[in-house]
Amino acid sequence: MKNRLDLVIVIPVGPTCKVEFILDTIASIEFYVHSDYRIIVSDDSQNANISVKIKQHYPQVIVNSYDQNHGKGMGLYTTLCSAYRYALDNFDFDVLLRLDTDALIIAHDPELPILKFFKSNPAVGLAGRYVKGVHSPDDFDNVWHNGGREHIVAIAKMFTRYYLRHPFVNWKIRKLLFQAIHQGYELGELVFGGSYAFSRIALEKLNENGLLPWHAVRAADMEEDHFFTLLVASVGLKFGDLASGTQPFACTWRGLPASPEELHRAKKKIIHSTRFWQNLNEEEIRDYFRSKRVPAMVPDSLTVS
Repeated sequence: MKNRLDLVIVIPVGPTCKVEFILDTIASIEFYVHSDYRIIVSDDSQNANISVKIKQHYPQVIVNSYDQNHGKGMGLYTTLCSAYRYALDNFDFDVLLRLDTDALIIAHDPELPILKFFKSNPAVGLAGRYVKGVHSPDDFDNVWHNGGREHIVAIAKMFTRYYLRHPFVNWKIRKLLFQAIHQGYELGELVFGGSYAFSRIALEKLNENGLLPWHAVRAADMEEDHFFTLLVASVGLKFGDLASGTQPFACTWRGLPASPEELHRAKKKIIHSTRFWQNLNEEEIRDYFRSKRVPAMVPDSLTVS
């Protein structure tokens, strides 16, 4: 019998990830998430030290490591699919939350509004920072320039320079693209991959349709979050916004969407990316948010011996 959980959290790790930041992100989960959950680290780093350090500090975390590096883009899609299938095979859960290593939990119970959202919106399969059109503003006056949309449009048009890089693969994707359009998909719409949430039903549908992963398109030149968004639309599910207003996400592609102080005042709960904010670097940003957690319950320092 599968273990019953509210939430599975998947953290993909690559060769450039710093173990001290990975541990800090896990510490933020351990401190702020109070529902029943398990963490799966999808370790594509080929650095055994990362797995060892994670298990030393958090033996309850599941670490799935790979023998060869798959890279970003569709390689990341492949490794994430492996982690998502592991979650489906081993746990009975409601929601899967994907967090990059430069994402962070900064307030209590981030999972509760997510669980409530999917329960109230069963037609939604994927939710987070939802991007539509060419330019998509957020509540902090950032405008998302959706460059990946051009690739989707190029596949739809056919015989473009982008399409002809991998014509046989793009032909397969094109057929799926029109299936998604028939379901209401808008060309290039995106749920950003740095932090997002899948319903279990969505992952089950992807798996049933042979899309977790779809090996025939492994050579495609596409970002994994654009591809996952397309796949979810192709199986007839919708997308949700978990970033505007009082919703928990505050995400941009590079850096924070606002200052640490403003994100704290706005009562945001899940942020991306901790890499920088203006003149603050990642360690300074993480120090600020660690100061908001009870010191006795988190590592004294980001330094890992």
